[in-house]
Amino acid sequence: MNKLFFIALFLFVLSSAQAQLSPPGLGDTNGASWFALGMKQDLNEKMESMTYVGLGLKSDEENYNITSKPAIIVINQEFYHQLDKHWKVSYALSYRKQMEYSMDDDIEKISTQNEMRIYGRVAYSTSIGKVKLTQTARQEARKFVDHYWQNIDEPIQLRSRLKSQISVPIDSENHHTITGGTEILFATSKHNLSKEWSRFKYKESRFTLFYTLRPQNTPLAISLGYMNNLIEKNATHSTHYASIDITWENPFHIFS
Repeated sequence: MNKLFFIALFLFVLSSAQAQLSPPGLGDTNGASWFALGMKQDLNEKMESMTYVGLGLKSDEENYNITSKPAIIVINQEFYHQLDKHWKVSYALSYRKQMEYSMDDDIEKISTQNEMRIYGRVAYSTSIGKVKLTQTARQEARKFVDHYWQNIDEPIQLRSRLKSQISVPIDSENHHTITGGTEILFATSKHNLSKEWSRFKYKESRFTLFYTLRPQNTPLAISLGYMNNLIEKNATHSTHYASIDITWENPFHIFS
């Protein structure tokens, strides 16, 4: 784990936040897929809104069929504030419904977990020619309840995320972009019975590679991507994700 952590930290130092709707982590599974539809709207010269809904699917334990079963539904609303040409802050609310599967007497059982999330982030961007680098720190507060909206064993979690991406346009008109990035996550949770917090520690790393197409004379941004999720459990488990998302940019002309 130590070796993996330092590799992730090194990549973070090297490399930034783009508009791709990256897949959420789906835990201990072999493979997963993510489909999202978003709407990005400039509110004024310094403020913008990003709304999206997403669906995640995952494989069974014994195969890599990434569309085998529903895994998560996400509704997310985020607002961004550009402070100057380098610094941007944002804050968001999110609801997530996640499905968990287990076997009981050779019968598959499904349990549902609801999550309400609030988070904020600060990002610093800089450019080297046409290459854009962005370093992001994000802090989340997560509340978990079961299908009946009752507390689970660890109903509250505080999670810190450090993310870095590098974005490179591959044509002169910025219709085609390649974005690669890495993210490391740390967390602490409060136990429902003891009311004690767990040790704040490293949880996982996520590595992404996206291709984004902005078709000429359309308001759409279409991203195709891959994410590798490394989860720290008894041993590091690697999960592979395929991602497709479409964002409708500025559907409303709020200001000229």
